[in-house]
Amino acid sequence: EEQTPLHIASRLGKTEIVQLLLQHMAHPDAATTNGYTPLHISAREGQVDVASVLLEAGAAHSLATKKGFTPLHVAAKYGSLDVAKLLLQRRAAADSAGKNGLTPLHVAAHYDNQKVALLLLEKGASPHATAKNGYTPLHIAAKKNQMQIASTLLNYGAETNIVTKQGVTPLHLASQEGHTDMVTLLLDKGANIHMSTK
Repeated sequence: EEQTPLHIASRLGKTEIVQLLLQHMAHPDAATTNGYTPLHISAREGQVDVASVLLEAGAAHSLATKKGFTPLHVAAKYGSLDVAKLLLQRRAAADSAGKNGLTPLHVAAHYDNQKVALLLLEKGASPHATAKNGYTPLHIAAKKNQMQIASTLLNYGAETNIVTKQGVTPLHLASQEGHTDMVTLLLDKGANIHMSTK
């Protein structure tokens, strides 16, 4: 992974060095072979001061890695709450979808990063967003037994009976995985026990 000095300083949280490199015309959006910019790296490492300096220098918060992840997706994956807050303040799209249609909220649900999930919902991320396979964040939470995220999603109006391309509901996934508490939660929220897969 070819990293510039700016990537390395960003990873290590060396804010003064980041500023110095930018003053000497380091490109704020220099990307590694996988498409990671210094802003992606600072999101991964939770380096909020570095992220702020990069954004001030004109770093783009909408650039995606080869896998289609924006810095906000990366913050959601690694639970970097302060960086996520900063990116959203700077108008990063809460619902930006990666190549496979995954939004930052899908990612937060997958990695059980509850605070980031709640922040995204508060900032207007859709609990109904569907990935290309038809999965919503609730499908992911149900499958992985992420109870708190599932409750939060449901409180924000997530559909219990939404189906994937194969006709799979969150209740199907929770039942398949043997997650009793999740099944109970979904039934309490109106999940239909009569829906069948395609």
